[in-house]
Amino acid sequence: MSMETRSFHGRVYGKHENKLYIFEPTWDLFRPIKSVGWDGKKFNVDDRDFKQNIFSPHYGYLSPEQKSLCETLTEVTELGDAVEIKDPVEFWKWAGITNTEWFRDRPCVFLNPCVPRNWREYLAYLGKRPKTMRRIPRGSRVTRRLVTK
Repeated sequence: MSMETRSFHGRVYGKHENKLYIFEPTWDLFRPIKSVGWDGKKFNVDDRDFKQNIFSPHYGYLSPEQKSLCETLTEVTELGDAVEIKDPVEFWKWAGITNTEWFRDRPCVFLNPCVPRNWREYLAYLGKRPKTMRRIPRGSRVTRRLVTK
């Protein structure tokens, strides 16, 4: 039994039998998640299905079998071997998350339909520039009309 691990924005994720897991340092265990997406401020996990009953002894796992599987995966997985992925599109491809939608000029996974579509904050968080904006060098005294001719 082995798990493929990747690091994305400071968190370690694992994939086992096409299911996605995240390592929780406060729990010292991997736990299952549905997906990873943009929540309007940062990349966050969607684990609503596993955290419905706060008083359950299997909170975060949904069943005792799932919890024992996560304990076993944590024991056999070496966290230091996680390859870092910086590009979210590459991470979503690795994770098998297919519900991407176009967010201006790049694909994005939103955690839910109510997430604010704040483009500038998304680019600032990624540390990137827009791909489709027209760039005219600063200090140029040429108007846009003359540049397009």
